[in-house]
Amino acid sequence: MNKVGLDNLEVNSYIDAPVFLDDAYIILSPDIPVSQELLTRLSSWHYTQVYTDGQPAEKPRNTGENAEESRLGFLKEDVHESAERQEVSSFYQQKVEEVRSIYSRFAEREELRIDEVTDIIKDIISTLKSSRRFLLSVPFISQPEEDYLASSCLKTAILSLAVGEFLKLPPHRLIEVGSAGLLHKIGMMKIPRNIYMSDRPLSPNERKTIYAHPIIGFKILKAAAFPATVALAVLEHAEHVDGTGYPRKLTSDKISLYGKIVAVATAYNGAVSRRPYKKERDGHSGIMDLLKDIGKHFDERILRALVYTLSIYPIGTYVELTNGAKGVVVRTNINDPKYPAIKLLLNEKGNLYAEAPILQTKEGDPIQIARSLPPDAVRELEERLG
Repeated sequence: MNKVGLDNLEVNSYIDAPVFLDDAYIILSPDIPVSQELLTRLSSWHYTQVYTDGQPAEKPRNTGENAEESRLGFLKEDVHESAERQEVSSFYQQKVEEVRSIYSRFAEREELRIDEVTDIIKDIISTLKSSRRFLLSVPFISQPEEDYLASSCLKTAILSLAVGEFLKLPPHRLIEVGSAGLLHKIGMMKIPRNIYMSDRPLSPNERKTIYAHPIIGFKILKAAAFPATVALAVLEHAEHVDGTGYPRKLTSDKISLYGKIVAVATAYNGAVSRRPYKKERDGHSGIMDLLKDIGKHFDERILRALVYTLSIYPIGTYVELTNGAKGVVVRTNINDPKYPAIKLLLNEKGNLYAEAPILQTKEGDPIQIARSLPPDAVRELEERLG
């Protein structure tokens, strides 16, 4: 495509081919004229050029029914993304049911099959490769959950695999760390449900019971002939690198790689999940909570891998910019997790954008992310968006 400077776009003129902000986002279709509002908006966000294969025209290329066809071209990317997001959401719900079935069958019959667990992990690995950004955002957007245990273990497996991929673990090791993430709470099945699902503060004796679940899980997996590395990670997922964790108070050099990965994954999931005794937090707040404990509770290398995987502002995080505009993170920057791409929803005056533009934040730009929006502000914004 050709580069076109903003000063070469005339107000009320048409371009006879779609105009792109970058290689994926259309900002103008052939049936919509260049407006002063569009030019001002692009200029205010420090864009100096756009991309198109088209030429200037005095009237739209298509009119009548064909114009509607052209508008579909303008919406093509959003429609495609919406369909992919829905597909990933359905995949996630299906896997929650499969994990619930594994845990329930073990609780009822003490049956645990390696092949079932492995198949789920292989499916997650495949979906991570094809729809990574959706799989790393859909499950972590606040939603009601009938069975916290199953969903928590699935989310932990997804994050463990994403971190494992970032660390370039080979396929067989990814299956192992994913299995450990999926089964890290299997020991809870030997603990009364009213304790591990309690919505009240636990008594000292009840806390001791909870602290036993890694040991119970380790014994369960050893008896079911899971690899020793998987069982060990389940035993160690609640350890802290400074020795303050449980059940053995191990320090960093004694904790296995898988144990460190699952520890970070389950901690992030816990930070952003809604529970009866705590409110949900946005992804940015969850990341910042973990970073406070880097080198204390969590291994620095593993936690940095999570940050680079999810970004300081994970996909789906609603943010306010320094000029007062609001938007949602839609893409992360693996090379610099502080500067994601943001779909702008409200301009600096608080008005909805008719066609939400995409801003790629960059170091040194005058407009930066000021903060992530708290849950109440997010709900208010979502109501305005319909």
